[in-house]
Parts: sequence; structure tokens; C-alpha cells
Amino acid sequence: MKQSNVISLPQRLDLFDTGAFAALNARRAKTVGGRFQGIGYKARVAVPDYDHIIAHHYRTTAPDGLAAACSLADIHFDTPQFGLIIDFDDPAELAVHDGDLVLDDSIRTLVAQFGAVFLHNATIAGTSREKFHRNIFPHLKFHVDRGPTSINQHSCFTRDPDDPVQREPRRSSTLFIANIVAWLEMVRTSRADPKSERGTRASYELFQEGKAAKLFGKIILEQAWEAPLGIGEIAIIDNRTVLHATYDKQKKLRGYPIGARYLI
Repeated sequence: MKQSNVISLPQRLDLFDTGAFAALNARRAKTVGGRFQGIGYKARVAVPDYDHIIAHHYRTTAPDGLAAACSLADIHFDTPQFGLIIDFDDPAELAVHDGDLVLDDSIRTLVAQFGAVFLHNATIAGTSREKFHRNIFPHLKFHVDRGPTSINQHSCFTRDPDDPVQREPRRSSTLFIANIVAWLEMVRTSRADPKSERGTRASYELFQEGKAAKLFGKIILEQAWEAPLGIGEIAIIDNRTVLHATYDKQKKLRGYPIGARYLI
């Protein structure tokens, strides 16, 4: 019998060695350096000791500690070092996802470890660069992009330096919080009963008292999209663990629509 030809597909290589960032996750270092396809980069955590910061900020709302609040809320939290920022020395093109919108495995692992991954001075590589739509999220309305039954749970937001609209720094930023922060803020402001509020809602309107900016770099992680003209920026999160919203820096001056795509 004639044997049929077997086509071997090339093995997909991870973009990053995730072990290179272990020192950041363990708080053994404030920054780590590396190289990607000959381009140097430095990496750091956006909000170190996020768990301690949350516990302290909401100590009155959650007097028994963060773990007890997570148990009561039925919300998982496992990103004590929140937000991995990778700054490239020169413009880098990365295959963040493939043609089928499948997220790179190493970035998937880093998102699970740090809650969010930010790539500065970077763009999506190849034809996948065009696989996006434009979006502006509501001001301070923290939400998820995909419901729990969707297969494409990872959101990827991009600022393309070759796009004539996105070349300029953006007027509005994107904010990120862990799911448990939304629950705690709702309880703190008496808009939710801790005895009956369970899980994560699809959306929340939070920090409307004009205090949001004071919490940047602490409770709230801000991606400002304010790098100089022509610099690419990418942010990736998991909708199951992190909520996001727009922050309009100047009232009635909304920034341009950011690139958005939803990855498997």
C-alpha cells in the first residue's frame, strides 16, 4: 500500500523565555534585561506588591484580609505583582498572535502571572497587524470584553505607529484593575452587599468621585498611550481576571479609537 505523505508543520516557538521574568515575580529584582531577536529590552513590574496595596487600601472594607475577601466574593486573585512592562530599546515587531488569533503561549503565561503584559516600542508582526477593529471604551466604566463562555478571552489593545491616526500620543488612557478591586470598591461605597455579591459583574462604574487619578500606580494600573510620535504600544489582558476602562484625561476631549482584537 502506498503511504500518504505526512506534512509536518513547523513548531511554534514562544516569543519569550518566561523564566527570564521569574526574578520580577519573586521580587528578587526591580528590573531584568534581555534581548529579543537582537533588540535589547528592560522589564519591570508596574505595581509591585499589588496584594499588599489592595489589602491596605481596603482594610476597613476587608478587615480579615484580602484572601478572606476573595473567598467571600468568590473571586480568584493570583497576581501580587501586577502588570509586566517590557520596554524595547529599538522598534520591535512581535508575532503576539497567529493568523487564527491564537495568543503566543509565552505571553499567555506572562499574563497569567502578572495580570497584564505591556509591550512598549513594539508592534504586531506581519499580516496579523491588520487584524483589529477600533474602539473607545466608556469613561471609568470597568468591564469585560468577552463573556465567560467565549473562547477568545484575551484582549489585545494596540497603538500602531504607522497608522496616521494613532501616530500621535493619545488624549485618553486605558485603566486596569484586578476583579477583586471592583468588588471591594462596590462594597466600600455601599453599592453592593458583601453577603450577597458574588463573582464578577460584566461592568462597573467606579471611582466617579474624581479620585481615580490619585490611585494610578497603586490600585489602578494606567496605560497612558503617551509615548512619543510614532512609537508602538501593545497591552494584553485576560478578561477572566482583569477589568478595563477608558480614562478621559480632559473632559470632552476623547482620544482616538485604540486598536482592539480578541485572542484565543
